[in-house]
Amino acid sequence: MEQTISNDTKKLILLVEDQMMLAMVEIRHLEAAGFAVHHVLTGEEAIEYVSLNENDVDLILMDIDLGDGIDGTVAAKTILEKHTLPLVFLSLHSEVEVVQKTESITSFGYILKSSGEVMLIASIKMALRLFESYQTRNEAQQLFEKAFYVSPIAMSIHDIAKDFRYVNINPAFAKLVGYTAEEVLGKTSQELNLYENINDREEIKRLMIENGRLISYPHRFRIKSGEIREGSLSMEIVDIQGKPHALTFQNRLFT
Repeated sequence: MEQTISNDTKKLILLVEDQMMLAMVEIRHLEAAGFAVHHVLTGEEAIEYVSLNENDVDLILMDIDLGDGIDGTVAAKTILEKHTLPLVFLSLHSEVEVVQKTESITSFGYILKSSGEVMLIASIKMALRLFESYQTRNEAQQLFEKAFYVSPIAMSIHDIAKDFRYVNINPAFAKLVGYTAEEVLGKTSQELNLYENINDREEIKRLMIENGRLISYPHRFRIKSGEIREGSLSMEIVDIQGKPHALTFQNRLFT
Protein backbone atom coordinates (compact mmCIF):
# COMPACT_ATOMS: atom_id res chain seq x y z
CA MET A 1 0.00 0.00 0.00
CA GLU A 2 1.26 3.48 -0.85
CA GLN A 3 0.15 6.93 0.10
CA THR A 4 1.27 10.03 -1.77
CA ILE A 5 0.58 13.64 -0.96
CA SER A 6 1.89 16.03 -3.57
CA ASN A 7 2.55 19.71 -3.07
CA ASP A 8 5.19 21.57 -5.03
CA THR A 9 5.93 23.91 -2.11
CA LYS A 10 6.54 21.13 0.39
CA LYS A 11 9.55 18.92 1.04
CA LEU A 12 8.80 15.34 0.06
CA ILE A 13 9.65 12.67 2.62
CA LEU A 14 9.92 9.08 1.40
CA LEU A 15 8.71 7.07 4.40
CA VAL A 16 9.77 3.42 4.40
CA GLU A 17 7.72 1.71 7.10
CA ASP A 18 6.27 -1.82 7.05
CA GLN A 19 3.83 -1.37 9.95
CA MET A 20 0.73 0.39 8.67
CA MET A 21 -0.53 1.63 12.05
CA LEU A 22 2.81 3.24 12.82
CA ALA A 23 3.05 4.60 9.29
CA MET A 24 -0.33 6.31 9.62
CA VAL A 25 0.80 8.04 12.82
CA GLU A 26 4.13 9.08 11.28
CA ILE A 27 2.43 10.39 8.14
CA ARG A 28 0.04 12.44 10.27
CA HIS A 29 2.96 13.97 12.21
CA LEU A 30 4.89 14.73 9.02
CA GLU A 31 1.92 16.29 7.26
CA ALA A 32 1.11 18.42 10.30
CA ALA A 33 4.68 19.74 10.16
CA GLY A 34 4.21 20.80 6.54
CA PHE A 35 5.86 17.91 4.72
CA ALA A 36 4.53 15.92 1.78
CA VAL A 37 4.82 12.16 2.22
CA HIS A 38 5.20 9.16 -0.04
CA HIS A 39 4.87 5.89 1.88
CA VAL A 40 6.18 2.48 0.86
CA LEU A 41 6.13 -0.75 2.85
CA THR A 42 9.38 -2.41 1.75
CA GLY A 43 13.00 -1.71 1.01
CA GLU A 44 12.53 -3.01 -2.51
CA GLU A 45 9.74 -0.49 -3.14
CA ALA A 46 11.94 2.29 -1.77
CA ILE A 47 14.78 1.41 -4.14
CA GLU A 48 12.42 1.36 -7.10
CA TYR A 49 10.72 4.63 -6.16
CA VAL A 50 14.00 6.53 -5.74
CA SER A 51 15.35 5.18 -9.02
CA LEU A 52 12.31 6.60 -10.81
CA ASN A 53 11.78 9.77 -8.75
CA GLU A 54 15.17 10.86 -7.36
CA ASN A 55 14.60 14.54 -8.14
CA ASP A 56 11.30 14.54 -6.25
CA VAL A 57 12.57 13.08 -2.98
CA ASP A 58 13.99 15.51 -0.40
CA LEU A 59 14.66 13.02 2.42
CA ILE A 60 14.30 9.30 3.10
CA LEU A 61 12.97 8.21 6.49
CA MET A 62 13.98 4.56 6.65
CA ASP A 63 12.77 1.97 9.13
CA ILE A 64 15.45 -0.64 9.83
CA ASP A 65 13.33 -3.75 10.48
CA LEU A 66 11.15 -4.14 7.39
CA GLY A 67 9.78 -7.63 7.92
CA ASP A 68 10.36 -10.41 5.40
CA GLY A 69 12.11 -8.36 2.70
CA ILE A 70 15.52 -6.71 2.77
CA ASP A 71 16.09 -4.64 5.88
CA GLY A 72 16.43 -0.88 5.95
CA THR A 73 20.22 -0.83 6.11
CA VAL A 74 20.50 -2.89 2.92
CA ALA A 75 17.94 -0.71 1.17
CA ALA A 76 19.69 2.44 2.34
CA LYS A 77 23.10 1.25 1.15
CA THR A 78 21.68 0.26 -2.24
CA ILE A 79 20.01 3.63 -2.70
CA LEU A 80 22.99 5.70 -1.58
CA GLU A 81 25.35 3.85 -3.90
CA LYS A 82 23.60 5.53 -6.83
CA HIS A 83 21.84 8.57 -5.38
CA THR A 84 22.86 11.53 -3.22
CA LEU A 85 20.02 12.08 -0.76
CA PRO A 86 19.71 12.72 2.99
CA LEU A 87 18.62 9.59 4.81
CA VAL A 88 17.50 9.24 8.43
CA PHE A 89 17.03 5.87 10.10
CA LEU A 90 13.89 5.20 12.14
CA SER A 91 13.75 2.28 14.56
CA LEU A 92 12.15 0.80 17.64
CA HIS A 93 15.54 -0.56 18.65
CA SER A 94 18.33 1.14 20.59
CA GLU A 95 20.45 -1.98 21.05
CA VAL A 96 24.12 -1.57 20.17
CA GLU A 97 24.06 -4.31 17.54
CA VAL A 98 21.18 -2.62 15.69
CA VAL A 99 22.75 0.83 15.78
CA GLN A 100 26.08 -0.61 14.63
CA LYS A 101 24.43 -1.89 11.46
CA THR A 102 23.98 1.74 10.37
CA GLU A 103 27.49 2.99 11.16
CA SER A 104 28.98 2.16 7.76
CA ILE A 105 26.16 3.99 5.96
CA THR A 106 26.18 7.73 5.33
CA SER A 107 23.08 8.93 7.16
CA PHE A 108 21.91 12.15 8.75
CA GLY A 109 20.43 10.73 11.91
CA TYR A 110 18.98 7.82 13.89
CA ILE A 111 15.56 8.37 15.46
CA LEU A 112 13.91 6.09 17.97
CA LYS A 113 10.20 5.67 17.27
CA SER A 114 9.58 6.14 20.99
CA SER A 115 11.10 9.64 20.83
CA GLY A 116 7.81 11.23 19.90
CA GLU A 117 6.54 13.74 17.38
CA VAL A 118 8.64 16.72 18.46
CA MET A 119 11.93 14.80 18.22
CA LEU A 120 10.91 13.25 14.89
CA ILE A 121 10.19 16.59 13.24
CA ALA A 122 13.20 18.35 14.80
CA SER A 123 15.53 15.57 13.63
CA ILE A 124 14.18 15.70 10.08
CA LYS A 125 14.52 19.48 9.90
CA MET A 126 18.08 19.25 11.22
CA ALA A 127 18.92 16.55 8.67
CA LEU A 128 17.61 18.72 5.84
CA ARG A 129 19.68 21.69 7.03
CA LEU A 130 22.79 19.54 7.37
CA PHE A 131 22.32 18.10 3.90
CA GLU A 132 21.85 21.58 2.41
CA SER A 133 25.06 22.71 4.12
CA TYR A 134 26.85 19.59 2.85
CA GLN A 135 25.65 20.27 -0.69
CA THR A 136 26.80 23.89 -0.52
CA ARG A 137 30.26 22.90 0.71
CA ASN A 138 30.50 20.17 -1.90
CA GLU A 139 29.59 22.58 -4.69
CA ALA A 140 32.08 25.14 -3.41
CA GLN A 141 34.78 22.46 -3.26
CA GLN A 142 34.06 21.40 -6.83
CA LEU A 143 34.28 25.01 -8.02
CA PHE A 144 37.58 25.49 -6.20
CA GLU A 145 39.03 22.28 -7.65
CA LYS A 146 38.05 23.30 -11.17
CA ALA A 147 39.53 26.77 -10.72
CA PHE A 148 42.68 25.30 -9.14
CA TYR A 149 43.39 22.90 -11.98
CA VAL A 150 42.59 25.20 -14.90
CA SER A 151 44.22 28.34 -13.47
CA PRO A 152 47.12 29.70 -15.56
CA ILE A 153 48.71 30.84 -12.28
CA ALA A 154 51.06 28.34 -10.65
CA MET A 155 49.32 27.18 -7.46
CA SER A 156 50.20 24.71 -4.74
CA ILE A 157 48.81 23.57 -1.39
CA HIS A 158 51.01 22.87 1.63
CA ASP A 159 50.38 21.14 4.95
CA ILE A 160 51.52 23.73 7.49
CA ALA A 161 51.75 21.22 10.35
CA LYS A 162 54.12 19.03 8.31
CA ASP A 163 56.76 21.64 7.55
CA PHE A 164 54.80 23.01 4.58
CA ARG A 165 54.98 19.78 2.59
CA TYR A 166 53.25 19.81 -0.77
CA VAL A 167 49.85 18.08 -0.78
CA ASN A 168 48.71 19.31 -4.20
CA ILE A 169 49.93 21.28 -7.20
CA ASN A 170 48.19 22.40 -10.36
CA PRO A 171 49.42 21.86 -13.93
CA ALA A 172 50.63 25.47 -14.16
CA PHE A 173 52.92 24.90 -11.16
CA ALA A 174 54.30 21.69 -12.65
CA LYS A 175 54.99 23.52 -15.91
CA LEU A 176 56.70 26.40 -14.12
CA VAL A 177 59.12 24.33 -12.04
CA GLY A 178 59.56 21.39 -14.43
CA TYR A 179 58.60 18.72 -11.87
CA THR A 180 55.67 16.30 -12.10
CA ALA A 181 53.15 16.03 -9.29
CA GLU A 182 54.60 12.63 -8.38
CA GLU A 183 58.02 14.23 -7.89
CA VAL A 184 56.64 17.04 -5.72
CA LEU A 185 53.86 15.70 -3.51
CA GLY A 186 54.91 14.76 0.02
CA LYS A 187 58.14 16.74 -0.23
CA THR A 188 59.16 20.19 0.99
CA SER A 189 60.55 22.97 -1.16
CA GLN A 190 63.82 22.50 0.71
CA GLU A 191 64.01 18.82 -0.29
CA LEU A 192 63.40 19.88 -3.89
CA ASN A 193 66.01 22.65 -3.54
CA LEU A 194 63.62 25.19 -5.03
CA TYR A 195 64.86 28.29 -3.24
CA GLU A 196 68.16 29.77 -4.32
CA ASN A 197 68.45 31.31 -0.86
CA ILE A 198 67.20 28.88 1.81
CA ASN A 199 66.67 31.84 4.15
CA ASP A 200 63.76 32.90 1.94
CA ARG A 201 61.91 29.71 2.84
CA GLU A 202 62.36 30.28 6.56
CA GLU A 203 61.27 33.92 6.23
CA ILE A 204 58.16 32.90 4.27
CA LYS A 205 57.23 30.36 6.95
CA ARG A 206 57.75 32.93 9.70
CA LEU A 207 55.62 35.56 7.98
CA MET A 208 52.85 33.07 7.28
CA ILE A 209 52.71 31.85 10.86
CA GLU A 210 52.78 35.41 12.23
CA ASN A 211 50.37 37.07 9.79
CA GLY A 212 48.29 34.26 8.32
CA ARG A 213 48.99 35.47 4.80
CA LEU A 214 51.75 36.63 2.47
CA ILE A 215 51.47 39.01 -0.47
CA SER A 216 53.93 39.30 -3.36
CA TYR A 217 57.08 38.14 -1.59
CA PRO A 218 60.00 38.55 -4.07
CA HIS A 219 62.44 35.66 -4.29
CA ARG A 220 64.60 33.64 -6.65
CA PHE A 221 63.72 29.98 -7.25
CA ARG A 222 65.41 27.07 -8.95
CA ILE A 223 63.55 24.88 -11.46
CA LYS A 224 64.32 21.22 -12.17
CA SER A 225 66.84 22.02 -14.92
CA GLY A 226 68.84 24.12 -12.45
CA GLU A 227 67.89 27.45 -14.04
CA ILE A 228 67.30 30.29 -11.57
CA ARG A 229 64.23 32.46 -12.07
CA GLU A 230 62.80 35.55 -10.42
CA GLY A 231 59.45 35.08 -8.72
CA SER A 232 56.76 36.59 -6.55
CA LEU A 233 55.01 34.44 -3.95
CA SER A 234 51.64 34.97 -2.26
CA MET A 235 50.01 32.69 0.33
CA GLU A 236 46.70 32.37 2.15
CA ILE A 237 45.77 29.99 4.95
CA VAL A 238 42.85 27.70 4.04
CA ASP A 239 41.11 25.02 6.07
CA ILE A 240 41.17 21.52 4.57
CA GLN A 241 39.51 18.72 6.54
CA GLY A 242 39.83 20.76 9.71
CA LYS A 243 43.55 21.41 9.33
CA PRO A 244 45.33 24.65 8.28
CA HIS A 245 47.03 24.57 4.89
CA ALA A 246 48.81 27.20 2.84
CA LEU A 247 47.41 27.98 -0.59
CA THR A 248 50.29 29.37 -2.63
CA PHE A 249 50.32 31.50 -5.78
CA GLN A 250 53.66 31.60 -7.59
CA ASN A 251 54.24 34.19 -10.30
CA ARG A 252 57.34 34.31 -12.47
CA LEU A 253 58.77 37.77 -12.89
CA PHE A 254 60.11 38.63 -16.34
CA THR A 255 62.88 41.23 -16.34
